[in-house]
Amino acid sequence: MKPPLLLRALLPAVLLSCGLLTTGCHAESKTKAAASAAAAPASGWKVALQSTAWKATGFEGNMDLSGIAAVDAVHCLLGSDELLGVQPGLLDRKGMTIRALPVIPLVANPSGAKGEVDVEGVAVSPADHCYYVTGSHGVGKKKGEYDPTRASVFKLPCDPQTGEITGKGIQHASLMPWLERSMEFGAFAKQPLQQNGFNIEGLAFKDGRLWFGVRGPNVDGHTFVIEVEPDSLFEGGLPACKVHTLPVGEGRGIRELAAVREGFVVLTGNAGAEASKKFPVSVSRMPDASFDLFLWRPGKTPETQSIGQLPSPSAKAEALLVLEDSEKYVDLLVLFDGAPDGAPRSYRLTRP
Repeated sequence: MKPPLLLRALLPAVLLSCGLLTTGCHAESKTKAAASAAAAPASGWKVALQSTAWKATGFEGNMDLSGIAAVDAVHCLLGSDELLGVQPGLLDRKGMTIRALPVIPLVANPSGAKGEVDVEGVAVSPADHCYYVTGSHGVGKKKGEYDPTRASVFKLPCDPQTGEITGKGIQHASLMPWLERSMEFGAFAKQPLQQNGFNIEGLAFKDGRLWFGVRGPNVDGHTFVIEVEPDSLFEGGLPACKVHTLPVGEGRGIRELAAVREGFVVLTGNAGAEASKKFPVSVSRMPDASFDLFLWRPGKTPETQSIGQLPSPSAKAEALLVLEDSEKYVDLLVLFDGAPDGAPRSYRLTRP
């Protein structure tokens, strides 16, 4: 028999605070002292708005762009959290434009009924000539309904010569069977964000692994990244996972992450969601208008450093694309959910 929901929801926090959060999926433990600590000082990083001249044109669901990745200097893939597909694009870096190509369906919708994959992250492995796309694995924010389509991860091959996506050979998987069995997330799966429910909002590919950024839950000031071996995910059965905990502060969650030479740039924001009629009280009352950047270096000391706050956001910061990763700086393109055409802006993160 399962323990009461409240006890199940509190159990991960209790174990985390006691330094006992370890399971068969190799979760990394944190002591209570570490859980209450903020990220290390900024250590000289500087964040500056570089350009607002970027434009994205022709994208469907353009008010809800939520993920982007590029396999080369020209070809990219964008996701919107209101569509049943994804949309390739052509990058013109000098002209600062992203031009949309036709939508590629991810799931069939023969009835024409409204549905969505709730795409929240797009990543790419150039060496493997493929993109990865993840749904939120969360429930509806207004009514809390569960749609298995949202609990999806897709692998899309692209042409090694041209970088183009044909839409053929798409593979489908889901983290939900593992999530419901995991010590860390079992009590939060299929729960609304307003009640600290589970939700993915970031995805990156690095070192042959997929890294899923978790918006919710926030447990004792920590959020999570799930590291997954891709083949184990798409071969069926329970995937090989490792859970990392990141100190980001109470009520904060990952909104996106991007791979860089040291590790990852992690974008954080409000972990909760706006109240609805069914869920009038949110676990987080902070406005969803400020977004912090962290450098996360798995296995290094310190693992997490504050880079700074994202200046002049035009809406909800949702998607990151690394334009350049040099020894002295990282140039990021940021897309914003809730702004027309994603209102792309470029930022320079200067290394110390």
